[in-house]
Amino acid sequence: MTPPRQLSAAQLSAADALSDYYANGGDPPTAAFADLGFEDGLAIQCEMQRRALANGASHTGWKVGLTSDRARTAVGIDDRPFGHVNRVLSSPAALPSADINKVSIEPEMCFVIGELIAGDDVDPASVPARISGVCAGYEVNEARIGVEGSLAMLVADSLTNWAIVRGSGVATPPAEDLDRCVVTVSCDGEERFSCIAADEVDNPYLSIARLAATLHRYGLALEPDQCVITGSYARFRAEPGQHWTTTYSGIGSVEAVIS
Repeated sequence: MTPPRQLSAAQLSAADALSDYYANGGDPPTAAFADLGFEDGLAIQCEMQRRALANGASHTGWKVGLTSDRARTAVGIDDRPFGHVNRVLSSPAALPSADINKVSIEPEMCFVIGELIAGDDVDPASVPARISGVCAGYEVNEARIGVEGSLAMLVADSLTNWAIVRGSGVATPPAEDLDRCVVTVSCDGEERFSCIAADEVDNPYLSIARLAATLHRYGLALEPDQCVITGSYARFRAEPGQHWTTTYSGIGSVEAVIS
C-alpha cells in the first residue's frame, strides 16, 4: 500500500482538481498543474493511488516510464517515473472500448517480481535472481485527460495506464537474451511492426533497478507477485473488432481483442 505522504498546498490542490475531473468531467485541470513539475507529479500520483485504494482498488504492479534515450531526451530528464498499475488481465484479454477512452495498446515485456527489490542502489545484475519470470505483455492505455505540455499531469495520471495484459512466458532469461528478443506485432493476422528489443528500449533489468531507485524516494518498493512492464516498443490506437497478437522470440505471445 502506498504510504501517506505530506503534500504541499499546490500538490494537494492539484490532486483535488484531478479527482474532481475524474468524477465529474468538464475541462482538464490544466491550471492546477501549470507551475508543477516532474517530482510534483510523482507525489500527486501517490496521493491519487492512496485515494484509489481507499475506494477499493487493488495495487497489482508498476510501469516504468522514460525507458529509452529518445524519450528522456524529449523531456530533458534522466529519470524513470513510475506508474501504479491496478489491473492485470490474462491473455487473451477482451478490452471493452466503451469503457476505455481512446484505447491504445503498447507491446511491453512483463516481469513478475519474486523477491523484494528495494533501495536507491540496486545492481541491475542482481535483478534476474529476484524475478520469478518474464512474459509477453501489453500495456493498455487510456486517454483520460489531455496531458500534452504538462509532464506533471501526465505523471500524476499514472502515465495513462489502464491495465497490463499478461501473456505466456518463461523463467528469467539472461539480460543479453532480452536485448536480442524480436518483438513482432500483428493485427487481424497482418504484421504491423517488428523490432529487436534493444533497438527501442533500455535493458529491462536496468529499467527495473532504476525504477526501484525512484520508488525508494517515495518509501515504495517492488514487492513479490507484482507485475512490472519495462517500456514500450511501439504504440497503436486500437479499434473495436480488432484482434492484436504479439510474439516475443524465446519468451511467448500475448493477445487482446477490442470489443
